[in-house]
Amino acid sequence: MRPSASISRRPVLLPAALACCWTLWVVAGAVAWMIKAPDKLPYIIRYSALDGLLGLLVCGLLFFVYDRLSRRLGLGGFVALVAPLCFTAALGWHAASMAALWWLGWNDKLWLSAQSLLVGGGIMDGITLALFSLLFFAVDHWLQLREEREKAREATALAHQAQLQMLRYQLNPHFLFNALNSIRAMILRDPERARQIVTELSEFLRYSLNGRGPDSTVGEEMQAIENYLAIQRIRFEEKLAVTVRVDPQLGAFVLPGFLVHPLVENAVKYGMETSEPPLRLAIEIAADGPGLRIRVSNTGRLVPAAAGDARNGTGTGLRNVAQRLALAFPGRHAFALAERDGWVHAEITLRPAAAEGAP
Repeated sequence: MRPSASISRRPVLLPAALACCWTLWVVAGAVAWMIKAPDKLPYIIRYSALDGLLGLLVCGLLFFVYDRLSRRLGLGGFVALVAPLCFTAALGWHAASMAALWWLGWNDKLWLSAQSLLVGGGIMDGITLALFSLLFFAVDHWLQLREEREKAREATALAHQAQLQMLRYQLNPHFLFNALNSIRAMILRDPERARQIVTELSEFLRYSLNGRGPDSTVGEEMQAIENYLAIQRIRFEEKLAVTVRVDPQLGAFVLPGFLVHPLVENAVKYGMETSEPPLRLAIEIAADGPGLRIRVSNTGRLVPAAAGDARNGTGTGLRNVAQRLALAFPGRHAFALAERDGWVHAEITLRPAAAEGAP
C-alpha cells in the first residue's frame, strides 16, 4: 500500500481513530496493572499517563515516517522497513519513558539495563507499535478506498452529465432543421407569418442556449414547448388543436432539458401526416406517487421508424429521449409508445431517487 496523500491532508478520522485506540489500550493496561497491584495506584496512574503520552508521540512520528517513505520506496522495500522501524522507535520510546520517570523523581534510579531496553523496549513495545502500525495501514487503506469510490462516482456522474449535454445539443440542429424548412415554405406565400415564426424561434433558441446546463424544470420545459407550439399554430392555424394540462405543483420538478420537446415535435410532425384535420394534440404532466407521469398524445397512427425518411431524422428524437432517460433516471423510469383508438400515446414515468423525496 502506498498512501496517495500526506497525513496532514488526510481526514480527521485517521488520527482520531488511532488516538482513541491508543487511549483505550493505555487505560486497559493500567486497569490490568491496578488489579494485580492495587497498592501502587498513584504510581500506576502517573506511569501510564506519562508512558502512554510518550508512546503516542513516538507512534505519531513513526506514522509520519511511514507516510514519507511509502511515497519514495516500492511496496517491497517499504514493508521490509516496518519491523526495523518499529524496533528502533520502541527503543527510543522505552528509553525516553524511563529517563522521564527518573528525572521527575517517580523512579528512584534510572532503569535502563540492556535487558530492559531490548526486551521491555525493543521487543515488547516494538510489538505494540507493530500492532498499531497494522491498524494505521488498515484505516488508511479503508479511507483511500472510500475516496477512490467517491472519485469514481464523481467521474461517472461527470461523464453522464457530459453525455446528457451532448444529447441535448444534438436536438438543437434536429429541431432547427425542421423549423427552417417551415420558414422557407412561408417566406413567399405569407411573409408576415414567416416573420412571426422567426420571432417565436428566437425565443425558443434563447431558452436552448441560455447555459442552464443539462437539466431544467417542468416549468421551463413547458415554456419552451409553448414557444414551439406558437410556431406550429402560426404555421397550421385551425389545423392544429392543442390541449395542455400540467399540475402546477410539479413546476419545480427537475428533469433533463428538452426531454418532452421531441415527443411534442414527433406528435405534430407525424400526426399531421397520419391524422384527419384538425390534428388534436394533448400534453399532460401529472403526479405519479413521488414521481411524475408525462403523456403526449396525438390523433393519427404510429409511424414505424423503419418506414420514415432517414434524411428527416426519423427516430432521432425518440432515441435521444430513451438514452437521456437511461442516463438521468437509471432503473427509475419507463418509456412507452403505443397506438390506441385512433390516438398515438408517448408516455414517460419518472421516479426520483429515494433521497430526493417527493417533487
